[in-house]
Amino acid sequence: MPMQASDSTPSPTTTRQVIGIVLGLVFCFAVAAGIIYFVITKTAEERELILKNPGYATGIITRVRRFKGKRISVQYTVAGKQYSLRTRVPAVFLHTHKKGDTTTVIYSRADPSSAILRAKLRPSTK
Repeated sequence: MPMQASDSTPSPTTTRQVIGIVLGLVFCFAVAAGIIYFVITKTAEERELILKNPGYATGIITRVRRFKGKRISVQYTVAGKQYSLRTRVPAVFLHTHKKGDTTTVIYSRADPSSAILRAKLRPSTK
């Protein structure tokens, strides 16, 4: 009995499969754009609330992370209660600050746990 050769050529992609792939990619991009928009909007709203009625405190840098996104942790005290802030910082900030240094924290008087670093504001908003 002769052996039959298997058909090793892949079947051509159909138009329906291409449309499905394209629609899937469009959907993924739309979801990603929606998430990015939500995060940016939420961050801007929080920043606006903090700057509407700001309080100022001196914070102590308790942790510095130089890899996978530059981040620091800062502890600050408002009305005898201690709060912490973990935030990304530019690399330039890490050249001039290290663990144990102090930095100014701007917090919301309505909710002192909501805060930003003064160093992250543009010079015109300080």
